[in-house]
Amino acid sequence: MIQSNLGNAEHIATLMGQASDAIERATQKSLNTADKTTLTVNERAQTANQQAVDLSQAFNQAFQQTIQNIQSAAEEFERTDSQLQQMFNSRLFYKNV
Repeated sequence: MIQSNLGNAEHIATLMGQASDAIERATQKSLNTADKTTLTVNERAQTANQQAVDLSQAFNQAFQQTIQNIQSAAEEFERTDSQLQQMFNSRLFYKNV
């Protein structure tokens, strides 16, 4: 019989959630920019920094969705395992009667 382990899935999802929180904190930090300069390099650096923040936020959103999917799948496997166990037990009971 296939046996799922909801506890392991929840532990992994918790660790992934902690990683997601760290990503969120990193993207919320403010950057000190040199706004009073007219150097093109500074403008490009600011643009690159903002793109990196945007990309990190987009990744984190997808990562959070993945965490939710893992939790949902683990719960569904747990339900299915329970139903299969009940079905097998009832069939074994009726065979032995």
